[in-house]
Amino acid sequence: MFALAKIRVRPVARNKPAAGVLAAAIVCGLSNVALGEPFAAEAQPRLQTPAGPARSIAEATPGSTESLPANATLARAMSERRIVNAHEHIQSAREVGKLRTVMDELGIGKTLLFGSSRFTITLNPEHGFTRYDQNNAAIMRIYEADPERFAAWPTLDPRDPDKLAKIRKLVTQGAKGVKLYLGHGYVDKRTNAYLFHATAMDDPAMLPFYAWCQENFVPIMYHVNPYKPGFAEEFIAVLRRFPDLKVIAPHFILSSIKSSRLREFLDTFPNLYSDISFGHDDFLIAGLKRISRKPGKFKRLFRAYPDRFMFGTDLVVTEHPRKSAAWMSARVRAYLGMLAAESYEVEFLPGRRLRGLALSGEALERILYRNYEDFMAARPRGTGITRAIDWSNMGVAKTGRKPGTTIPPPPAGAQ
Repeated sequence: MFALAKIRVRPVARNKPAAGVLAAAIVCGLSNVALGEPFAAEAQPRLQTPAGPARSIAEATPGSTESLPANATLARAMSERRIVNAHEHIQSAREVGKLRTVMDELGIGKTLLFGSSRFTITLNPEHGFTRYDQNNAAIMRIYEADPERFAAWPTLDPRDPDKLAKIRKLVTQGAKGVKLYLGHGYVDKRTNAYLFHATAMDDPAMLPFYAWCQENFVPIMYHVNPYKPGFAEEFIAVLRRFPDLKVIAPHFILSSIKSSRLREFLDTFPNLYSDISFGHDDFLIAGLKRISRKPGKFKRLFRAYPDRFMFGTDLVVTEHPRKSAAWMSARVRAYLGMLAAESYEVEFLPGRRLRGLALSGEALERILYRNYEDFMAARPRGTGITRAIDWSNMGVAKTGRKPGTTIPPPPAGAQ
C-alpha cells in the first residue's frame, strides 16, 4: 500500500521551508457525490485567514514506504507547501474554510479558482450557463482576501458583446487567466443542443479576444471535447491562428483513452498544456482504473512531455454536505497516490489495489508545481507551428466545416 511522509504543515513563507519530515501514511478514499443541489444565495461573508497549525482531517494509517525518491519528493513538496492545484471551482466564499483546510493538510500552497456557471455548480441543465458573473465576483473576492493561496481565472459568455472589456477589467483587478467552456460538449437532453458550445471556437467574434490574451500573455483554460464532430477542427484553427497563446486544455485534453490524439496535439502546439484531473467521481474512478491497467503507457507519456502537465483536481467545491473537507481530502490523496505510488488503495474500491505511476522525483516535482510556475512565467513570441496534424492519430474524422462555423450534435439516438 502507498505510504508517504505525513507532513505537519506550518504557515511559513514559501522561501522558508518547514524543517523536517515526519513519517506516516497517506490514505486515499472516495465516496459518491450527490448532484443537482440548489445554488446558494449570493451574499458573501467576510473572509478570514486562520492562524496556527493546520487542522488534521483524519488519522493516517502507517505502512511501508515504496518508491522512496518519488515519495520523498512529494513529502518535501507538501512540507514546503509547494503544490499548486491548477484546476478547481468553488461555489462561494462560504466554502473557502474547508478548501483551505485540505490545502493546509496536504501541502497545497496555491489553488486556481475558475469562474463557474450555475450549471457547473449544480449540474442541473435547467440553470444553463447563467450567473457566471456572480461567481466571477466571488472568486475575485477570495483572491483579494488571500492572494498568496488563491488565483482567480474568471469565465465569460462568448456571446457577450462586452466580453473583452469585462476580462480586461478583471485582469487589471488581479485575475491571472480566463476559463472558457466553449469547447465543452455537454448536450442538454431536453433540447439536444450543446449547453456551452453556443458558437464555434473560431467564431470571428472570438478572434479579438484571443488576440488580446495572446498579446498580454493572459492564459486560457480551455475545456475541449475533441471527439465531438468539428470540435477538434475548431480548436486547431484557434491554436494555429494564435500560436503564442498560452492554453491549458484539461483532463489530458479529454484524450487519456486515445493517447495518440493527445500526443498529436502536444507535438503540434508548443504552448498547449494539460492537467491530470478527471473531474466528477464517475470520471475519476474510470481514470484511476485506466491508469492502473496500463501504468507504463502513462509513464511514457509523462517522460515524453515532462513539462506539459499540471496537477489539478476539479472537485467543484460546493455547499453540499457530502463535499466536506474529508471528502475533498480523499480525492486529492487519490491523485497523489496515482502519481507517486507503485500501488495504493482507495476506500471507494475496498479490497482492490490500484497500480500507480511511481514517478521519479523530477517528474513528480514538475507536475506538482514547476510546470505551473514555468507556464505562468512564459512570454511566448514568434512561436512557429512546424507540423500539420496527422488526422490518422486523432480518432475523429474531419468534417470539412467552414471556418467559424459549428456542427450541431448528432440526433439523440445516434449519440
